[in-house]
Amino acid sequence: MALVFVLFVALFVVMFLFLLPILLSLQAVGSLFVYPRQLRAILGNRLLRRNHALEHATIVVMMEREPGRRLNGFSDDDGFFVQGVRSIAEVESAAREALRRLRAGEKGLAVHRNCGTTIVAANLLVAVFFLGALGLGYALGGQWLYLLIVGGVILAFALRVPLSLLLQRFVTTDADLTNAEVGWVEPANPTELRAGVLGFLLAASSVRVRVFHTDPDAVEILRDDGAVVR
Repeated sequence: MALVFVLFVALFVVMFLFLLPILLSLQAVGSLFVYPRQLRAILGNRLLRRNHALEHATIVVMMEREPGRRLNGFSDDDGFFVQGVRSIAEVESAAREALRRLRAGEKGLAVHRNCGTTIVAANLLVAVFFLGALGLGYALGGQWLYLLIVGGVILAFALRVPLSLLLQRFVTTDADLTNAEVGWVEPANPTELRAGVLGFLLAASSVRVRVFHTDPDAVEILRDDGAVVR
């Protein structure tokens, strides 16, 4: 009986691993209906892009000071959050240094290989390669379809970081912080952490950094009808 159970589990694992590239690809296809619209909205919001750049730069500075730390962050129109911190003072100091260095021309601080944009890039690449595999597989008669799908998934994960860095540089961040100032730094409000009940636990090690922009054209929101709203 135990042998039968082991064989059943082994068969299940093998089938799951066999289907995994297809399942990942099908899930990624759905991202084609979501991520391009989100990226377009971010591209049209200079305020968010600049806050995103300063968020990355702040985390980079903190990790330079203490390599190996696990820090996360996300941005909104009012500034950004940093999660995994020990004190408000360390974040404020890093944010002000990051702002100074961005203004001095260190634009590379605005992009980060571990940004959530990498997940977006991976899904978009998997979806595109999957659709390409379907077309090419059909043209070849179908016998190479599975290998084409697996190859597409592998290639997508190999290219996800380079594409993420490109998306960050030209779409999701804006390193022009000439008209920005770090405002006050405060403990994060659990309800703002986008984590539901978990937000109350994350809040203990999270800090919000308020960023003020004096550029009147910092925000350009692209509406669905294509109009630009400032």
